[in-house]
Amino acid sequence: MNNNRKDYPMPTKEQQDRAERVQHAVIAELNLLAREGVSNAELLAGMGSAVADLITCTAGPVAVAPWFERQAELVRELQRP
Repeated sequence: MNNNRKDYPMPTKEQQDRAERVQHAVIAELNLLAREGVSNAELLAGMGSAVADLITCTAGPVAVAPWFERQAELVRELQRP
């Protein structure tokens, strides 16, 4: 990882608050779907497809893989001791 953050500026407080609002709404919907019997694999596949579609519509299809790659980097960073 190159640790180059220029493409990923720190979010503002307002952006963080909105992201948290989205997070809570998505979690509520996922919990509802799980109670209706949707499996974890189906939830993950649906979420991944929805995210890929949003990225495609806003930044184009070439942006999908780099976005998921960056998310994987962030998760690895968070899991380091």
